[in-house]
Amino acid sequence: MRQSFSGPRRRRTQVNAGAFFARKSIAVRLIVFAVLLASGVATLVGSLSYTRARRALEWEAQARLAMLAREVVEDLHRELEDRVADITNWSHLEVMRALRYRDVDKELAQFFRQLLIDRDIYRGLACLDRNGTIVAAAGDTDGIVVADPPRETRVVLTPGDGAQTRSLLQLETPIADPDRPGGELGTLVAVVEPLRMLRTAQSLMGTVGPHIGLAVRTRAGASLVDTAGVVPGSMPGERRGGDVLTGSATVPPLHDVAAPELQAVVVEPSDVALAAVNGLGATLLRVAIVVIALGSGLGALVAWWISRPIRRLTTTVQAISASGRVDAPIQFSPMSGEVGILATAFQGMMTSLGEAQAEALAQSRLAVLGEVAANVAHEVRTPLAVLKTSAQLLARPELPSDEKRRLGTLIAGEVDRLNRVVTDLVDLGRPRSPQYRKESMPEAVDRALAFFSSAAERRGVTLTREIADLPMLVNGSADQLHQVLVNLVHNAMQALNGSGCVTVRCRREGEWIVVEVDDTGSGFAPEVLDKAFTRFLTTRDGGAGLGLVISRRIVEEHGGVIEASNLPERGARVCLRLPVVAESA
Repeated sequence: MRQSFSGPRRRRTQVNAGAFFARKSIAVRLIVFAVLLASGVATLVGSLSYTRARRALEWEAQARLAMLAREVVEDLHRELEDRVADITNWSHLEVMRALRYRDVDKELAQFFRQLLIDRDIYRGLACLDRNGTIVAAAGDTDGIVVADPPRETRVVLTPGDGAQTRSLLQLETPIADPDRPGGELGTLVAVVEPLRMLRTAQSLMGTVGPHIGLAVRTRAGASLVDTAGVVPGSMPGERRGGDVLTGSATVPPLHDVAAPELQAVVVEPSDVALAAVNGLGATLLRVAIVVIALGSGLGALVAWWISRPIRRLTTTVQAISASGRVDAPIQFSPMSGEVGILATAFQGMMTSLGEAQAEALAQSRLAVLGEVAANVAHEVRTPLAVLKTSAQLLARPELPSDEKRRLGTLIAGEVDRLNRVVTDLVDLGRPRSPQYRKESMPEAVDRALAFFSSAAERRGVTLTREIADLPMLVNGSADQLHQVLVNLVHNAMQALNGSGCVTVRCRREGEWIVVEVDDTGSGFAPEVLDKAFTRFLTTRDGGAGLGLVISRRIVEEHGGVIEASNLPERGARVCLRLPVVAESA
């Protein structure tokens, strides 16, 4: 087990970031709270306002688009009814008899050309015989195909040509044979361009705004009209180039006409439809930033005002903590509220604590004085008893000369012992201020070993020296270093209780000079090892218990450390470390 002791306790002034932030923590917390509160309120109010306004505007835009879609399907339904009525009426005209003779005089074809002059809504007109062969036609009829003769008027979708991606509407109606009731001459077909059927709807949407788009398609996804960029076959709301708002309506079925179910979708970009609320969002963001800035500034001002007395109280407490004196006069600025009550209570507490500390210090001094007196009395009583007995024996006239010489030598030894006790006490209580200079540790070790050479020879103790052949200089006092080494070697010799070996080693380890004093005695007892450097602690008769205490103080004053331990095999070791000083320093 080893016990180490730190170097000299020196008071240092350091900038403690933790203490700084602790002093500012209340103000910082209040400022952060104010900022968070202002930000939270502004964000909540702004978010609620923006969300409600967006929902209302979005609902209104969708309602408007749905109304436009209904107007479109009404227009489309009316156009389809008119076109169906056209071909139905044409199929009953007398001119259709030319179909029977395959329009040899081109009367029927001329009739179709006349119809197309005034009706550009039709892309082409044609009459087909019962075999599906075109007999008479006008306009673009290349894509006309009738799979089977219709029994009633019907509307079918046909794909456009290569340049036309949209489908076309093909209106088909049977041509009755006037000479044979229930008989049919063929089929009348009209090809209609759907976009031309929606001129009224497009004009309406043009008045609403150029950003409005229109798509007409079947339930199956086939597109007839697509002015909105809606992907063919997609659901309403899916648009190339961004999010959109849509309104849709279904074209009502035609009376006694087979036709696919058509749906009109009116599309408007969200950024256009919600432009007003987007502007509101930008305004709310600017307002929120202003509110947060003002709230933060106001919160910081309020926090500074609230935390001002707390900071003054904290500063005073830290000053007391730094000075280490509780009896110092405490002056608080006038404070009000709970902080003022706290300051008054703290001031009273410090006053009571100062009185208690002064009383405790006085009691401690008395206790130390009593301990010193008890130890001094213990150390002095035995020599005084010896001196008294020796003096009484010397007073006898019949005492032989040899006995008188022995008693005189004994008296001188006891006087030296008393002198050592007094010297140790003086050194402990009033340390001298030595003059430091570069000193050689090997020379200090040799000087201490030379001091004990005669005594070691008389006791049968072997002094061993192990010193590295290196320059080892320290900044210190030669006399004090000699005193430390003498104390350590003397303690080691006393621990042998007879013959044995004391080894002193001196070496360099990095920036330290290490001196170890080992002995082959019984070592430190476990209960003593932890308190080896405690004053007045001794394990031998005649010891004052101050040698190691004085040694530790001297070593620490030299910037070193000293520690005591037991060796693994047998004996004890006291090791001291001193900082190296360069020769040129």
